[in-house]
Amino acid sequence: MARSMWTLQVAYSAESYPGPHDESSDIRIHFEISEEEKKAVKNRGKHVLKALKSLGLNVKKVPVVSVLVSGGGLRAAIACQGVLSELSHLGLLDMVTYIAGVSGSTWCMSSLYSQSDGWKDLEKAENELRRRLQEDSWNISIALARLCVAAERDDYSLTDFWSYSVVYYLTKELLDTCLSHVRPQSEMGTVPYPIFATIDGYLKSGEKKTLNAWFEFTPDWAGYSTLGSSTPGAYVSTTHCGSEFEGGKLIKQKPERDFSYLRALCGSALADMNSILKSIKDFFWKFTHGSSTQDKMPITDPEGITLKTTLEELFNLVYIFLTDGDCLPILKNLQCIMTGNKHFPEAATLTNQMIECLHQPSRDQQRQLIKDLLEKTLKQDLVEESSAPSFLKFSRKTIDCLLSWTWGTTNNFLYKNGNTEDSLPTDKKNMYLMDAALAINSAYPLVLPPVRNTEIILSFDFSAGDPFETIKATEKYCKANNIPFPPVNDAKIDQEAKTPSDFYIFEGEKAPVVMHFPLFNKVNCGSEEVIEKRCKTYETFRLTNYSDEEVYQLLKDSKANVRNNKGRIFMKICELAKGTS
Repeated sequence: MARSMWTLQVAYSAESYPGPHDESSDIRIHFEISEEEKKAVKNRGKHVLKALKSLGLNVKKVPVVSVLVSGGGLRAAIACQGVLSELSHLGLLDMVTYIAGVSGSTWCMSSLYSQSDGWKDLEKAENELRRRLQEDSWNISIALARLCVAAERDDYSLTDFWSYSVVYYLTKELLDTCLSHVRPQSEMGTVPYPIFATIDGYLKSGEKKTLNAWFEFTPDWAGYSTLGSSTPGAYVSTTHCGSEFEGGKLIKQKPERDFSYLRALCGSALADMNSILKSIKDFFWKFTHGSSTQDKMPITDPEGITLKTTLEELFNLVYIFLTDGDCLPILKNLQCIMTGNKHFPEAATLTNQMIECLHQPSRDQQRQLIKDLLEKTLKQDLVEESSAPSFLKFSRKTIDCLLSWTWGTTNNFLYKNGNTEDSLPTDKKNMYLMDAALAINSAYPLVLPPVRNTEIILSFDFSAGDPFETIKATEKYCKANNIPFPPVNDAKIDQEAKTPSDFYIFEGEKAPVVMHFPLFNKVNCGSEEVIEKRCKTYETFRLTNYSDEEVYQLLKDSKANVRNNKGRIFMKICELAKGTS
């Protein structure tokens, strides 16, 4: 095949910010937070103390306040912006030490933290969000170019695909800077210290199933969060997360992944598997056909038409297999395409064999046959000789990841490390990090351990369904891990699940005070009917654009939950602040 003039170029580089510990590439296993975080929290405490004293309060020590913002797709991203804007407007954000986000809320967090002045004017950031969401700015050429670059990595997964398809499409934004970029601000304490939450899929559901599967990203360190005195954490510098380690030593350094990737890593569980599959299929179709007649596609020459059709049928084969459909029609289509084609002699033979024994092998054997067919069809020499090798490599890797359902592939910095607890994975070369909403849709496990000294939690819940699910799941988690958590009356809150209030407080001995704010409630919505209508309008997996009126309403609802409870929040902070003697 002749090589066309169609090329892929990406003019960007992720900006990371090296810290003093990056030179050594140490792996830290300890029961505490890092020295860098301690310094950031101490400096943030000075900022909080100044804010309280400016209000005339005679205090010398302030409580650690952690804001939790839950998942919920674009709904959560917009609501998170509304909450932070209103906290800032009311002067309460100056009293916050930590912000910990899950899933869709990390889309908002990453947007703010990616800018050096993102926190200085949150009203401006809110207006920018509204403007951006009304633009049709998802660019298929840019998205495809980024994906082809990502496919050159040996740790490419569906998370990369998700980053430049769904997340880019929904947020209308690409972020090239990295989380380490936040270090100067966080170190000085001028912004709340950010924690981005994911979970290790292997620890959550694999043979070493454990509740200690939470994996956090901060500006300084990334790793498995410590539970305190009971279980140590294991961390690597954020700039080195994703680099290759073996036996505790750095083998090969790789660039830090940018915010665009991090927000996909944190936010890739918007709905059930079938909905995700359909979304991936729709976007893959856009990449092979274009989203409009003006889009220039990579495979256009006469032989490329056959290749494009083959790609589509291979994708359809995997899709039908994963959705338990009938693969026979797809295999027959492939048989017609491949028979007599000089590029697919081995693939044609295997296709014929698969048709003959379609219903005999086990499902695992069928999966392996499809994998073999992918390898025999999209061979290395075919890719290299094609008119668009980078596009073919991207397509091959995406289909392969789809078949194996591979997400969040990251080099395991603990690989063959002999200095870790048995609960942490050392035998796997890769970690598979996932959306933490699959565990608990709020990052309670990252701020509750005593090492972070959280005394007040402001939990803004943007979940779909039960507005108290995160509270109940966290209580169960804490009991299993011997972490103090306020008692929860399940029967009482279950009675109010359909028409919750806008504020709940949970208090208990030796446990942080938890203030819980359901997004849609009887205060800002007025009735159960309006709550149901809001939930339907702002469905988690809605892929059509919100109108500006819908964005405005969501911002208004989320702000009301803060504004209507300002006095309660402020009173509790003052109550726990320690006065001068």
